[in-house]
Amino acid sequence: MSAAGIRGFIEAIAMKANRDEEIKNTMRNWVGGYHGKIIQFETDPENFYIVVQNEKMEVRTGSCPSPDLTIRAPSKVITDVFTGRRRFGDAMRSWELLLIGAGHEAFQLARVITAVMLGA
Repeated sequence: MSAAGIRGFIEAIAMKANRDEEIKNTMRNWVGGYHGKIIQFETDPENFYIVVQNEKMEVRTGSCPSPDLTIRAPSKVITDVFTGRRRFGDAMRSWELLLIGAGHEAFQLARVITAVMLGA
């Protein structure tokens, strides 16, 4: 899957998450007392990031100067991990996927993605 493909996948997840009250509650609990969470993706030729705040997920182009977490990997690896075809740990052990920053935030994002996919 190309970078545009993984970005499209994340945009579709965001669109569905923003419509579902239960998933909005999951995002609210994830953000907690913070102003928001920022997860950056560095994949293939494109960088983009998601911002989760006010029970909303938004995909933005470019790089964020201070994300909570950066996920660096080829787009196929990211897609395989978030769709359950590959385990996070396996991708990290092979050094194909790097988590830079607050790695636990990836698991919170995975919870949102899983909820969207199960509800789809």
